[in-house]
Amino acid sequence: MNELEVSPGKITFRWAWQMATIMVVATLLVHFSGTDQKSPVVYLVYVPFVFGLMMSIKQHRDKDLEGFISIKRAFTTGFRYASLVSFVMGVFMFIYLKYINAEVFEQSLQEAERMMLSQGKSSEEIETGINMARSWGVFLAAISSSIGYTLLGAFLSLIAAFIFKNPRPIYIEVEREEL
Repeated sequence: MNELEVSPGKITFRWAWQMATIMVVATLLVHFSGTDQKSPVVYLVYVPFVFGLMMSIKQHRDKDLEGFISIKRAFTTGFRYASLVSFVMGVFMFIYLKYINAEVFEQSLQEAERMMLSQGKSSEEIETGINMARSWGVFLAAISSSIGYTLLGAFLSLIAAFIFKNPRPIYIEVEREEL
């Protein structure tokens, strides 16, 4: 089947929702288990992200495209997957930092305040900066999380495109019997 005839939408959508759900559950498990936010265990959330990206490309190639896929199609499939996951994770990160684990954001504000004090900023500058961060910080953290997942997904999609590429031959030789 021709690549232009088949969209990777269904496969990427299914994998993105499955892996985003697993990532949300893993994040909540890490939080409610009392694991320190600076622990390397926190980075295990990226494992389902990478797995889903690879599987969405592989499944699109094998099921929809008869085992053939170009680098461009493999990249766009992975990037679509990453874009969907990044949107879901951005929304989740906003909810997580605003309502579930607001202490993490408050700790980062306290750390920023200590850093500004060590830089010799005036108390008025510190107060203005902290108030601005308090009003926009959670939203900006969610946006930067979403952008981070998208950029990571683009990078991994490029790598995966070269791993899974299998271009369709231009022509296929057909054996025939001589008369």
